[in-house]
Amino acid sequence: MITVRFTLFGGVSARTGDRTTEFGPTRPGALLGALLADAGQVVSAEELVDRVLGDAPPPRARAMIQTWLTRLRQTLPGLIERDRDGYVVRVDPLEVDLHLFRHLVEEGRTAEALPLVQGDLLSTVNTSWARQRRADFADELLAARLGHVDERLAGGEHADLVPELHALAAERPLDERIAAQLIEALHGSGRAAEALRHFKVVRARLADELGAEPSRHLATLHRRLQAASAPRQLPAAPKPFTGRALELAELDQAPTGVVVITGTGGVGKTSLAVHWAHQAAERFPDGQLYVNLHGFGPSGAAVSPGDALLRFLSALDVPRAQVPHDLAGQSALLRDALADKRVLMVLDNATDTEQIEPLLPRTPNTHVVITSRTALRPAHAKALPLGLLPPDDARELLASRIGHDRARAEPDAVDTVVRRCARLPLALAVAGARAATQPEFPLAALADELADLDAFADDDDVTADLRSVFSHSCKALSPAALRLFRLLGLIPGSDISLAGAASLAGLAQHETAALLAELARANLIDEPEPGRFTCHDLLRDYAAELALDSERDEALNRFLDHLALTGVEAGVVYTPSRHRPSTPDPAPGVVVGRFGTHEEALAWLMTEHPALMAAMPHGTAAQTWLMGWSLADALDRQARYRDLLTSQQLAAAAVQRLDDVDALGRTLINLGRSLSRTGRPDEATAALRRAFDIYDGNPAGQAEVLLNIAMLCPDDRIGEAMEHTRRGLALFEQCGDEYGQANALTGLAWGHGKLGEYARTVEYAERAMRMWRAMDHLIGQAEAWDNLGTGHLGLGDHVKAVEAFTLSSEMFRLGGDLKLEAGACEQLGDAHAAAGAAEQARQAWQKAVELRTRAGLPADHVRAKLQAEGE
Repeated sequence: MITVRFTLFGGVSARTGDRTTEFGPTRPGALLGALLADAGQVVSAEELVDRVLGDAPPPRARAMIQTWLTRLRQTLPGLIERDRDGYVVRVDPLEVDLHLFRHLVEEGRTAEALPLVQGDLLSTVNTSWARQRRADFADELLAARLGHVDERLAGGEHADLVPELHALAAERPLDERIAAQLIEALHGSGRAAEALRHFKVVRARLADELGAEPSRHLATLHRRLQAASAPRQLPAAPKPFTGRALELAELDQAPTGVVVITGTGGVGKTSLAVHWAHQAAERFPDGQLYVNLHGFGPSGAAVSPGDALLRFLSALDVPRAQVPHDLAGQSALLRDALADKRVLMVLDNATDTEQIEPLLPRTPNTHVVITSRTALRPAHAKALPLGLLPPDDARELLASRIGHDRARAEPDAVDTVVRRCARLPLALAVAGARAATQPEFPLAALADELADLDAFADDDDVTADLRSVFSHSCKALSPAALRLFRLLGLIPGSDISLAGAASLAGLAQHETAALLAELARANLIDEPEPGRFTCHDLLRDYAAELALDSERDEALNRFLDHLALTGVEAGVVYTPSRHRPSTPDPAPGVVVGRFGTHEEALAWLMTEHPALMAAMPHGTAAQTWLMGWSLADALDRQARYRDLLTSQQLAAAAVQRLDDVDALGRTLINLGRSLSRTGRPDEATAALRRAFDIYDGNPAGQAEVLLNIAMLCPDDRIGEAMEHTRRGLALFEQCGDEYGQANALTGLAWGHGKLGEYARTVEYAERAMRMWRAMDHLIGQAEAWDNLGTGHLGLGDHVKAVEAFTLSSEMFRLGGDLKLEAGACEQLGDAHAAAGAAEQARQAWQKAVELRTRAGLPADHVRAKLQAEGE
């Protein structure tokens, strides 16, 4: 028996084997759809007239129905039968896509059901009955889709669902179930800040349009995500931690405000602060912020207030675009971000009041704990001086490291070690680690080796003789580990990676990893996060004292080579369109990293950013300028403008010592960009004009400078910007640089749009588009479509404008540029509005508001368009 399968989605059709009959917008097709919609049930003749011919049928409607039934019986014999006063289609309902869809959903097989919906139900039938059935099924379909989304969220498919839910949320901006699903998907895919921002968008939309608050479910989800997204920056709690009961009680009893823990180096200030912070964390449900300010570390390692502020603002999910460039503005923004939050802030190892004052939010519910060797006196702060450990606590700390049974067996030796370590936790930790690695040695032997420390306990400056304890521990190291420890004292930054340490030592990474593990067991270094190593600044100073003159220069040069050459690899992957600089061969033993993706390259650049900044003043001219080149794009896009300027100033000073005109020109371009970012346009222009002169005889270099000068021109100097861009285009054409030509053509298209010369906008955008397509350059194509949309809209061709802005917004989305995607969506709304498509305009503008909010950009002007359209 031949099976006939029917579709009602996207039009009525019948398929027999390989043959498909499409009925299209015909009356027989409408009649068949009217019967199939209730397959197996009798439909009266009157109902068929209403379904097929509408509310006002012609006089001979019944006869017309009979004629169409005859045609259907001829096309599909044996299918339609007369039954009492009506007609019935004799078919298994599961052979009709609509009924199969419902059956699969009821059985919990929604994933199989959804692909059946290939278009609107009965799309070729335009009667009130068909329209109502479509509307009813749309609700049914939405419920099935959302149920399936819940299943997929439960299965962990958060990232895959984000695009689909964004589209659904744009279609139904007031649907709280969709909003909750999108928020959960964003959070589950690691985009917690976007999730919380979307909640704010939905809450504002509900208030503005419905005068309502979010549902209990949505509000509960928001509170759960807020708690999960709160910053938890505290380092691991120190283990073991002993004593300090009085100080812990004082910290517990201190009112919310500022507490400054002061004391000599190695006395345990950080351990006390971090231990108490973990104990008190529940009192601060909105998060705990921590930064090691490295106030007493090596030169260049201290964290600037601005860098610390950026770390805190990032942890609080403040969008980068909202962060001002000046220190006062960043400090004010931190106060705003913490205004209604209960947060604990730990500022560790501060050097002076100037370093910490911009970081103090002075908000009612923010509690700040500061540690410093200096007796800092910020306003209204409580001082908590920290002395040496009491004898009993010092003995307990040593016992916890060497084992209580061993300590009880040799109490006199324990007392001697404690006395000779001056009851300093750092000294006890190092000495205890040495003893723990040699459990077969009597503890008395350790005490005898420390005999030269008798005068130590009565010394006013107890840290001066800590090196004696360190020396004792270093004697137990293998020669290779001791050599690595000495070399670690040379690095200019505060921490180092495994690859960096391997380069420093000139060893393979697996050998270096074993030596680092030996140093960690001796308590001479720490591994605060996987793959990164640091040590107490007193230990670093001691290590530097041990370094041999014969090994200093080569070791430091290898480390700087590692940073410079790995930085170039990261910079090229991060911005593939940049011209790769020429690099020297690495010194023997240097590890040069490689990167597979844009994300890996950016992660390395931002992780090593402090090390690179600290290393630049110590490098050779070539190393310094390569490090500056590596940082330029990443610091610019991450809005680290002060560091961008500093790095390019150092690079510019270094590159002038090289006989490399191209390197000097590129560095001056980067310097000009950094000066413009920091509000110094005249100096930026001067740097770029100098670069132009340096590139004399190099048309591609001069052209790049001209495009950068054009970007400095404000909107009231568009004509001047256009002239620079035209000159740049001519030079790019002269040397055959297609990437440069496409960039220049894109700039000219944009400029003509600004001037209202829309035909020229289209002309230049189409030229640029051909070149971007040939290079398969996504963002370039997106910008060309954006310019084409501007041109077509200005010329009154709304259909082409809508198409162009739609493609532009999609390409910007794929390229991950929220700001440009938001601009394209806004202009898409403008094009729809110009074409009289009010609902489509509203949806596009709403999407633009959402994107601008996610990017931290102001959106009031777009909201004004929505409000005006609503009126």
